[in-house]
Amino acid sequence: MTAARTPRSRTTRPRRAKAWRPAQRLGRSQMPFIGGESTGSYLRRLANLNGGIPDEEFWLMIGSPLRSGGMPSDPRYGDGYLNPAALERLAVMAGRNVDELQRALPNLRSHRLLGVDGPPVWDWPWDTPGCFLVRVCELCAGIKGTSLDAYLASDATWQVCARHGRWLDNRREPGTAALPLAALPEVITAHQLRLQLERRLGAGGRAMFADAYAIVSCWWNVPALNAPVWQARRRVLGRAGLDELRVAPLVFYPEAVFLTRMLAARERRRLRRTLTQGEDDAWLERVALLLEEWGAPAEGLDLVLIWAAHHPPLPQPRRTRQTRAATERPARGHHRRLPVHAPHTQQTLETTLDERSCLPWKLGQMITTELRPAPGGWSLRGRA
Repeated sequence: MTAARTPRSRTTRPRRAKAWRPAQRLGRSQMPFIGGESTGSYLRRLANLNGGIPDEEFWLMIGSPLRSGGMPSDPRYGDGYLNPAALERLAVMAGRNVDELQRALPNLRSHRLLGVDGPPVWDWPWDTPGCFLVRVCELCAGIKGTSLDAYLASDATWQVCARHGRWLDNRREPGTAALPLAALPEVITAHQLRLQLERRLGAGGRAMFADAYAIVSCWWNVPALNAPVWQARRRVLGRAGLDELRVAPLVFYPEAVFLTRMLAARERRRLRRTLTQGEDDAWLERVALLLEEWGAPAEGLDLVLIWAAHHPPLPQPRRTRQTRAATERPARGHHRRLPVHAPHTQQTLETTLDERSCLPWKLGQMITTELRPAPGGWSLRGRA
């Protein structure tokens, strides 16, 4: 699935409006949530719980199609979107309140609702805006009491189930079930560290992970910049490791997370306006040592320098008692948060992982790129 404009941009109204009776709670509701599930997947499970109501009939109980002839599709390949009135109807039918639904289902959150006032309507676009559909861990689905395939609305083509040690992705082909991580415990450890960082740092932490992921994706794309451990992990995965683009995020995930911590440390000092040239040089030396520890070529540091140029040191304010207190002792309640600052914006955090980064590199798009010496260092240039 590819990202597209958000459903909010639609302003058309349904061709025909009808008088809607108040919604009624379904005979069987209060179905267990699967956190992060897509709307279409949740509604299919809810319809199945209530006697297997056909998709077309069930969606028409919630609202009218926004477009003439619109029909719900297969939740494996797309997702449906509701306007506020349809969300209210769904909440009544499911025996939930709107806040519960929006916390559990990403595509029901306010920024993903259809910008259509009036009667309840829904839409099922060709592309799923702003997300990918990742198959839920089968073990998690079993615990929730479902035998159906369920799907997550994810900001990346993959997710990690830390509870059961499984790597999930959006592949649908036969033989592409979730990948067990028992032999790669460092992936689970890295995922737990990432969750801790993002909970502690907030939106700025999510932005830093997107940047680190972009940098490490480019290292993967250029074979000369690969870390030896990546190939070792691929061998552990057996036949699944032969599918390079599928397993690449899994293989380099630990390094992406550890690099996130390094980027976040520099970004915090930068936003406090305490990042001096000497500190920046020392930070870059620590990143170089990290590459050396991984056995990765030192030329990979060139990409980190490009990132640093996108995040230049900010002018230091004139030193007063107030500014000294502000930089040395952060405000109470916000001492660990990392705010979003240019080149990132708050809006980009609602997009996919690739789009969230301030860097242009994406996994698999620079396979033919090579390193060539340039005056003063190395540069990345694509082969013709």
